[in-house]
Amino acid sequence: MRIVLLVVGLMAVGLGRAAADAAGPPASRPPELKLALDVTITTTVCVEGLKRTFKDPRPDGSDYGFPSGDATLAFALASVASEYHPKQRALWYLVAAAVACSRVWRGAHDWEDVIGGAALGTLIGQQAASSGGIVLVKVDW
Repeated sequence: MRIVLLVVGLMAVGLGRAAADAAGPPASRPPELKLALDVTITTTVCVEGLKRTFKDPRPDGSDYGFPSGDATLAFALASVASEYHPKQRALWYLVAAAVACSRVWRGAHDWEDVIGGAALGTLIGQQAASSGGIVLVKVDW
């Protein structure tokens, strides 16, 4: 079941990116901090919901592992930062990948957990950047 979610997530990331490119940037971009807070809230809710749905234990047997919350948030923030600082896009994603890899190296997650988190985070970040936010879209700053 996790493999199906990974495949669907990766496909959604590609479709989300294509839709964002076709739509163009929002008329007036919200502050970067607002989008960072927006994706932090969104990833927390999504990750906790998915962890309780799949109930997949971590490699060390504690709590639930799928998807990795750290990887999800790292990739969501990398997506947002890339929209505001496109020249540093490679740096943002390199840092996000390092965060994801560190979760596996420390034994906190399996590769499926961090790949699923990376796909989900990228999708959330791109959606937030293309639409001006997900949760805080109506909040004026």
